[in-house]
Amino acid sequence: MCLRISLVHYLNAAPLGWFFLHGPTRHQYQISPASPAECAEQLARGDVDVGLIPAVEYQRIPNLRVIPDVAIAASNEVRSVLLIRPKGAARIRSVAVDTSSRTSVALVKLLLTSRMGLHPEFVPHAPRVTEMLRKCDAALIIGDAALRCSPDEYQIMDLAAAWRDWQALPFVFAFWACGPRVSAPDNLVATFMEAKEWGLARIEEIAATYSRTLDLPAAFLEGYLRCNLDHHMGARHLEGLERFYRLAFEAGLIENHLPVRFMAR
Repeated sequence: MCLRISLVHYLNAAPLGWFFLHGPTRHQYQISPASPAECAEQLARGDVDVGLIPAVEYQRIPNLRVIPDVAIAASNEVRSVLLIRPKGAARIRSVAVDTSSRTSVALVKLLLTSRMGLHPEFVPHAPRVTEMLRKCDAALIIGDAALRCSPDEYQIMDLAAAWRDWQALPFVFAFWACGPRVSAPDNLVATFMEAKEWGLARIEEIAATYSRTLDLPAAFLEGYLRCNLDHHMGARHLEGLERFYRLAFEAGLIENHLPVRFMAR
């Protein structure tokens, strides 16, 4: 029986999923490409065994276990999780938030309210920048669409950089989580670790492929994958994740504050 995997279809997740899509054992996996929010929903419904879920959803979906040492994270600027405003905009009274996001929505609320003392209205919206900024003062945009946003065109706050300035810790946006009824081989963790290393060894190939689909320069995308993203989850990442959970819980953004349970190696 194939392992059912929900995989974020953005470039930032490609190094983690390339093995399952293109590797020598790809026939062993049933892949469901999806947005981050959809990955969480698929895992919560039991439609998949393992999902690359927004980090905040770990606190909302019961009885999950996390694959260790693998994540979508950032230690400084991430470049693909942005709060944008028109040039010259002075106030933030309303924010259109990308409906494909979950963790970044919680993060932008923390940054604006707890960090900056602002209390705007947050309006869910499909990730269409022009429409978002027509309706609201600012827009939260994530993933591939955010890579197209230029500081020449917008005022931009990079959320990972803002978190780093505030908490002096990396930020973990997403990780692999396993459902409570996952039926998986004993070497599950080793498989996902191998997949990460396999994908990270093919950054140039991944960037070239996405360059054609996103119509962005391959060198730009390669630099993003190598310099802005961190696909590991070490001690400092876990400290940042725990800090995020605590702050989100204290702000009423999540109802639970559970310790992270990892899959056994």
